[in-house]
Amino acid sequence: MITPATRLVDEQTHALRDALTTALRSITTDLPHLAAKVTTRAARFRNTISERVFAAVVAAARGENPKKALPLCVASALWWISAESDAAGAQCGAVLAMRHLKSVRAPDNCMLGWFDEIARSTTSAIETRLAEHGRTGSDISRKAVLANNLGIAGAAYARDAAMATHLTDGDAIDEWRRFGALYGAMRQLHADHVWSTVDLDDHPRLVVPPLLLAHAFQQGNTGLRQELARLLRSAPSGAPGCHAVLRDLLRSPRSVAAYARDLRRLHGKACDLLDGLSAAAEARAALRSILDSTLALPMPGTRELIGV
Repeated sequence: MITPATRLVDEQTHALRDALTTALRSITTDLPHLAAKVTTRAARFRNTISERVFAAVVAAARGENPKKALPLCVASALWWISAESDAAGAQCGAVLAMRHLKSVRAPDNCMLGWFDEIARSTTSAIETRLAEHGRTGSDISRKAVLANNLGIAGAAYARDAAMATHLTDGDAIDEWRRFGALYGAMRQLHADHVWSTVDLDDHPRLVVPPLLLAHAFQQGNTGLRQELARLLRSAPSGAPGCHAVLRDLLRSPRSVAAYARDLRRLHGKACDLLDGLSAAAEARAALRSILDSTLALPMPGTRELIGV
């Protein structure tokens, strides 16, 4: 069903597709080799383009014409196209984002604010990736998963919220940044859940939501944790039997219940932050419906474990 809230997101997504195509064409003129790499990567992220209109929705929430935030959405898309690869990609994404925003007519203080937000999100992403690479395989915890989500996706959405706030009067920028951070972490949890194959017994590839894995480690006894660690080391071999046992362990009732409970808790925190912000009705409804979509996802079917 089309509502004013969904129409807002759809309209901005359509505008962003066209604007991003124009931006990539501009890069091709000046930087053909870089453009070739970025354009190739951009094709892989067509299905997630609607995620990059967050700045426009925040602008609308603050009573501004969302079209004015279109350059911010393009900058966010350029950042994500590069930043999702590695730490060096985050630096490349930051350069492309700032290069695009330099062509926008905006007050100097607004431009400086945008560049500061891009630097903030980029350094957070780089630091988070370096910490992730330095983490041992046994450090599978809820804290580590959320730190990773907040450090990359959370920092990026916090940036987009803050940039949209700079576009208006700059009021409540810290509050919008905090909301953006938790909203971004929720969007990453949503994506992890959508891509999961834990509940697909016949799927040849096992994709596990990191938060579910963390809860499986936390909820399990010593024997279960040891078995999980052993199977995770063996899983890359693709042995069907290994995957089947690992799926059963991940779907223990305690693990799935804790995972679902955590999603509800994080959703509640994000909604509380949103409720505390002054926002126009349609944009608020759009943000809330996107948050609610995570709770609408089916949880993995639980399985009782015997002898573990």
